[in-house]
Amino acid sequence: MGVEERLSLDAVSEHTLMAIEHRHRYAFAAPACAGKRVVDLCCGVGYGSGMIAEVAASVVGVDRDAAAIDTAQASVGRRTGARFVAADALEYVRALDPEDVDVVVCFEGLEHLPDVEKVAAQLVRLVAGGAGMIVSVPNSATFAEENEFHLTDFDLESARALFAALPEAVVAYQNHAEGSLIRGRAADDVRVEVKLDGEQDLDWANHFLILAGVDVEALLSTADAALDLAVAPVNHRYLRHLEHANRSLYAVNSRLTRERLGLGAAGAASAVLRREDELAAAREQVVECRRRIGELEGELAGLRAEREEYRRAYVVVHTSRLTNRAARIAGHRFER
Repeated sequence: MGVEERLSLDAVSEHTLMAIEHRHRYAFAAPACAGKRVVDLCCGVGYGSGMIAEVAASVVGVDRDAAAIDTAQASVGRRTGARFVAADALEYVRALDPEDVDVVVCFEGLEHLPDVEKVAAQLVRLVAGGAGMIVSVPNSATFAEENEFHLTDFDLESARALFAALPEAVVAYQNHAEGSLIRGRAADDVRVEVKLDGEQDLDWANHFLILAGVDVEALLSTADAALDLAVAPVNHRYLRHLEHANRSLYAVNSRLTRERLGLGAAGAASAVLRREDELAAAREQVVECRRRIGELEGELAGLRAEREEYRRAYVVVHTSRLTNRAARIAGHRFER
C-alpha cells in the first residue's frame, strides 16, 4: 500500500475529519478491549494500537509493511506496551489459536487484502473459538469511489456477506455529521447536546463496523459520537482554497479560449455550445451512416448469394451430358 493511503502519526493527530473518524473507531472499540489480549490487524503505523494499549492487557499490531512497523515500534511501541510484528495478515491469523487472543480489531484493512475471503474465514474461526472481533470497511461501492489501493469495494450487502457465517454478527454504521458551535473568545468549556434527526439511510453510511463475540449491547446501546471542534475552520479553509482554485481555473480556461478561438468568455461559451451541438449532430449522422451501411451489406450479401446460385446453375447446364447432346441435336455447341 502506498503512503498516500496510510495515515501517518502526524496526519492522525491533526484536526481533520479523516483523522477523527480513524481515531473514533479505536476509541469506540477500546471498552471491548479493556483487560483483554488484542490483535490489531493491518495496524499501519500503530496509532490505534497505542490507543488500545491504554486499556488492554496486551496489544500486538500486525502489518505487512515493514517500514510502517518500524515506525510503530520506534514511536508507539516505545511509549506504550504495544508490540508490533511485520507479517502477512492471512498468515498471521491462520497461525493464531483462539486461546491466544481475546479480541481482534481490523479497521480499514480488509479492503486492501488480496485474500479477504480467506482472512474473513480465519476471523470466523477465531470468533467461533471464543474470541471477539470488531472490523470496519469503507462504503466505497455505494459512493463509487475509485481507489487504486482498494482490492474490494464494499457496500452494506457485501460487508454482511463477508461474515455471513457469523449469524450473531451485528453491523454498526459510522456516519459523518454536521454541527454548530457558539462561543466567546475566552470560553474553553463546551456544553454539548447531540441529537439524531434527519434522514437515517444507513445504506449510505461512510463506514460499516462488524462486531461479533463482544458485548454489543454495551457498545451500541447509545450512539457514540466524536467531535473535534477544530474541524470547522479546517473545512472552511479547505472550501476557500477550492473557491480560489476554481476561479484560477476559470481564468486560465478563459485565457486559453481567447488565445485559441479569439473569443471572450461569453463568446467562448457560445462557441463551445455550438461545437457541442455540431458534435451531437455529427454523431447522429454517424449512427445513420452505420445503419445504412448495415442495410447495404445485407443487400450485398443477398446479391452474392443470388450470383452464386446462377453460377452453380450454369456449371450444371454447361457440364451436363444430356444438355450437350440436346444442344448438338439442335445444332448448337457450348464454347469451352
